[in-house]
Amino acid sequence: MLEIYLRDHHGGSTAGLALARRCRRANEGTEWGDVLADIEAEIAEDQTALESIMNGFGIAPSPVKSAVGAIGERIARLKRNGRWTGYSPLSRLIEIEGLAAGIETKRNLWRALGHLDGGNVVDAARLERLADRAGSQLERVRAAHDRAAAVTFAGHRVPASHAS
Repeated sequence: MLEIYLRDHHGGSTAGLALARRCRRANEGTEWGDVLADIEAEIAEDQTALESIMNGFGIAPSPVKSAVGAIGERIARLKRNGRWTGYSPLSRLIEIEGLAAGIETKRNLWRALGHLDGGNVVDAARLERLADRAGSQLERVRAAHDRAAAVTFAGHRVPASHAS
């Protein structure tokens, strides 16, 4: 079960890193650019940490699951975003939501690995630092999300017939 779990998370980290890179590139020069660049760099470091942990167990990443993660991220680009072509404020909002979901999942990974019995392949203090960093990433991404939502929906009003 551990092998499947770690390989699944590695595939997810491949998708998450691709999403972080795309989101960062699309937002260079905007108010989101710096935070997304930092998040991207940390996600890359976290993937390296996961690979190190997997290596400690003698588990190699699954090329198939990594490819599925990368392909899945590309397929997710095919969503409607209110424009026929290009990047829109809705694209940013949805991508940041995807980053938040991936980061929360990653934080759960680090916490789950803390429940392994025996051995010293995974250092508890390292897992705690990784979980704390994921928490910090989540806070920064949520702040970016709140600002992106405000920009995306600026000037939009709920029609009177739909107000509660």
